[in-house]
Amino acid sequence: MAIAADPERAFFLPRPEEPLPEGYSRIYFGAEFCPWLLPSPEAAARACRAVHDGGLALTLVTPVLIEPVLPRLRALLEAAARWLRPGDELLISDWGALALVRELLPHLPVILGRALSGQKRGPRILDLELTAEQRAYFRQSRWHGRESAALLAELGIARVELDNLLQGLAPLPPGLRASLHHPYAMVTSGRHCPFREEPGGADCPAPCGEVFTLSCDETAIPLLQGGNTQFLRHDSLPADLAALGIDRLVYHPRLPR
Repeated sequence: MAIAADPERAFFLPRPEEPLPEGYSRIYFGAEFCPWLLPSPEAAARACRAVHDGGLALTLVTPVLIEPVLPRLRALLEAAARWLRPGDELLISDWGALALVRELLPHLPVILGRALSGQKRGPRILDLELTAEQRAYFRQSRWHGRESAALLAELGIARVELDNLLQGLAPLPPGLRASLHHPYAMVTSGRHCPFREEPGGADCPAPCGEVFTLSCDETAIPLLQGGNTQFLRHDSLPADLAALGIDRLVYHPRLPR
């Protein structure tokens, strides 16, 4: 199927009480990287009602998982089964969520978050002396391989989420569609959060609105750390999105979590 030249535009809603923006057809809501910010069923239901009342589609986002949040994930998905509609989606950032999603929401389209993409994101890549073959490698994700694309087709997954790499992007295999997140590209993420005293547990009372700017002499591009994840900012989009297999742009008004 050919990809339209004009991509779908989606907006990542930071909080359920914030107003919906104009000019978008889809809203993403949830958390990509921080397991402690998995939304409650009540918060997700409020966001979903607002999205549907606005005539938009919802992509419910779930993060990289830790064991203590699994009961909360089940509760969220059980509740979501009552209010998600045709056209809505679920984004998973952890393969461990797939079996539970298929059990509780068997007919809901599942898309793979950018935490699973395996892209090569570090800003120091720009300073490397690379051959044409090496440059092509650094522009790919794990979904660019023919075997990976075949596995996704077998699993019934037709969409993946990608970061807007500084070094550019390679075209995806035919039949696979991508969403491109901007302007913040994930660089690295982990289980340590500077706002948490204990690494385990499912609750997080600390605020995580503060952003750290990290700089070093090895690259002129600073890293931005929010919670447990580091990002870089890249405002320029690829010229020909359709040729890359990208048919959706996901805009983040603030640093993702």
